[in-house]
Amino acid sequence: MRPIARLGTELLVSGVGQVVIGLLGLLAGLLLIDEPARALVAFAVAFVALAAVSAYTSRWMRATRPGDAAPDARVEPSSQTVRRTAVALALALVVTGIGAAIGGGLAAVLGGLVAGVGAVDLVNRGWVLSRERETGLTLYRELGRSPFSSGRRPLYTRPRNDITLAT
Repeated sequence: MRPIARLGTELLVSGVGQVVIGLLGLLAGLLLIDEPARALVAFAVAFVALAAVSAYTSRWMRATRPGDAAPDARVEPSSQTVRRTAVALALALVVTGIGAAIGGGLAAVLGGLVAGVGAVDLVNRGWVLSRERETGLTLYRELGRSPFSSGRRPLYTRPRNDITLAT
């Protein structure tokens, strides 16, 4: 079994990071476009479109019945989860920055796309926390082979009082 990480931590870091990067794209669009309303509309349309797609494609997470994590499964420390997730966010930041260098409209659109995904991550985190409270189990997600691995990785549970950390 691959190592596992706390799902709520991953979703919090990726959600907040993506929303912040998206807002930076919007800010670049507002500063670089002659008509700020164009940047706002471009951001809003991209945000809504990708948030809808992200909500639809992440529905598997809410429908999955996670299995129990193996007793010897290595749990990634929260600090490492934050660093690993931040590496994945760097790509979104670079792409949004390149969009800003090309033009304000592109920065606003890319910002909306990134922020839309981040907003859904935060909504999914709310679902995770609610489910953890209801079941008394902590949700974990298997680590991918790289920081850019798909979010659709196996989910597992452990009793909430299990605080085993990797060494």
